[in-house]
Amino acid sequence: MFRTTVSLIAITAALLPVIVSAEEVPETVILDQVVLSGGLSPVVESAYGRAYTVLTAEDLQQRRVTTVQDALRTVPGLSVTSTGESLTSIRIRGGETNHVLVLIDGVEANSPGSGDYTFSGMLAEDIERIEVLRGPQSTIHGANAASGVISITTRQARTPGLHYGGTVEVGGLGTRTASAYVQARGERGGISLSAVSRRSDGEDTSRTPGGDTDFNDHDTLGLTGSYELTDGISAGFTLRRRWQEYGYDGTSWTAVDSPDDYVIDTPFTAKRNETYGSLWLEAEALEGRFLHRFVLSGSNQTADHFNAGVPDYDDASRLRDIKYTGSWALDGGHVRDAQQKLSVALQAKRETYETSNAYGANRYERDSKSVALEYQGQFDNGLGIQAGLRRSFNDVFRDATTWSIAGAWALPDRDLRLRAAAGKATVNPTMFELYGYTSGTYRGNPDLRPETSHSYELGVDWTFAEGRANLGATLFTSKIEDMITGAGTTSQNISGTSTRKGFELELDYDATDWLRLGATYTYMDARTEDGKPVPRQPRHQLGLRATADFAQGRGSVTADLRYVADNYGQEWFNTVWPAIPATTKLPDFVTVNLAAQYDLTDNLRLTGRVVNLFDEDYSEAWGYYGQGRTAYVGLTAQW
Repeated sequence: MFRTTVSLIAITAALLPVIVSAEEVPETVILDQVVLSGGLSPVVESAYGRAYTVLTAEDLQQRRVTTVQDALRTVPGLSVTSTGESLTSIRIRGGETNHVLVLIDGVEANSPGSGDYTFSGMLAEDIERIEVLRGPQSTIHGANAASGVISITTRQARTPGLHYGGTVEVGGLGTRTASAYVQARGERGGISLSAVSRRSDGEDTSRTPGGDTDFNDHDTLGLTGSYELTDGISAGFTLRRRWQEYGYDGTSWTAVDSPDDYVIDTPFTAKRNETYGSLWLEAEALEGRFLHRFVLSGSNQTADHFNAGVPDYDDASRLRDIKYTGSWALDGGHVRDAQQKLSVALQAKRETYETSNAYGANRYERDSKSVALEYQGQFDNGLGIQAGLRRSFNDVFRDATTWSIAGAWALPDRDLRLRAAAGKATVNPTMFELYGYTSGTYRGNPDLRPETSHSYELGVDWTFAEGRANLGATLFTSKIEDMITGAGTTSQNISGTSTRKGFELELDYDATDWLRLGATYTYMDARTEDGKPVPRQPRHQLGLRATADFAQGRGSVTADLRYVADNYGQEWFNTVWPAIPATTKLPDFVTVNLAAQYDLTDNLRLTGRVVNLFDEDYSEAWGYYGQGRTAYVGLTAQW
């Protein structure tokens, strides 16, 4: 870790004189806001036809949110479930965790083994922007984006000149966090280096008297850069490394009297190691009417598990991805500003999964290739359209065709925008579902078929109160065929149709020049093919937020309230094939977080926060409980 940090800092220091010269750098150009991950090329927000939420670094700082999983808890349409801080799963609109594609600086972060991304307390200190796109995205991003995409952009050098800073924070549960960054931008390019480290002694998930606490330690390094080689050709890269070591408890496989007896104090520990990286090249042609983009990206993920310090089992996943995207300005202007645009994408991927638990081979590979076509159009009457088609060719299971169409219409007075979207998406079986093995309890099913979903949504965005308030509302529904479920000792496709339907509300209101209010609400009715509620998909989720400025804007206080009702969990004990675990309704709960900040100087800010202010005893998953009341205090500096 130390050598890697020193090497990256040395590289950054060597490049800074090249990037930041004594010449005057140009002023930052302000462009229309875009949804970066909304299409094969970025989509202007006013024309984007699907529901989405954007969280910025400023939002996270104001709420003093330190992990990505906590930042996502109040996003409409999302269900965030933690079974201890070291294992957090995200679901969108009733889909499963492997129906959500996670991108980190454009690189797929999902594990080919499990099919999802384990957030595990992923730190937000070096995060610049989080886009949450709800609804099927397979046409743009391929399989496993059936219910949505979470696109995370790390800290980038966007402001001219040299900038640096960092944070420190200490608090309950033996938590210590420190971060630092340095970034620079000149006439032709920029580079950014960030480092984040967090140590937490944690709580005892099992709640056993005298039991060990489940610690969670992180170290993250990020390096990104870009350079304009000529007036029409640019190149760049991103590299992210994350190390994590944590403790966790086991569970009972015999009958228990209550959820309190399910988690057992056990000396389990694990080490996770993740690497994500990409190289890209963009080249304009025909005076900017045509744009070529080549991206080579990949990820490596390993997890080693121990029992009382003795190696227990391990697994590893690897992804290699090469992609070409060509965008053409149909209206004859520059492609980046085009009102009518056609894009084509060619992609080839190889996924690799290795595990020490195997009944056959312990290494598996699969390849896929795809071709996608997308049209984006903006019209003078306020209408925006995106339409796409993708054909995927798989070497393990059947080929698939997915499609998507979405439109948005801003009424002439621009206070009201109507949206509609529909699409077909696919989800490939995970490699664990196909080939996984746990002695005596699970064996994969290599005959699984991909899942298929058809989804529809209608939405409206309304700006009122003289532009101080924005309300978004979306109705959605989806039907999933060949749903894959794990039951007893294997996984299987379930016949019939599994349904998801509901609606989302999101409100932001600047009540005064010092008070800002926000609210989100999600109603979700997720049912299996036999009409039973889908576990870990709450029917009601409400989020309320209020931020008040004081001391002439030098300070602010933010309160977040979260209400969850009609959530279900599965009792995963004493279950033998073909039995399915009993589904139990969990208690409703309300939690409140409080955060405050004050600018001591123009460069130094004092921060504080309290998680679970009223020490609510709550559960997001059967047998597991959320974090108790915990206080933190810190300092943030930037130049």
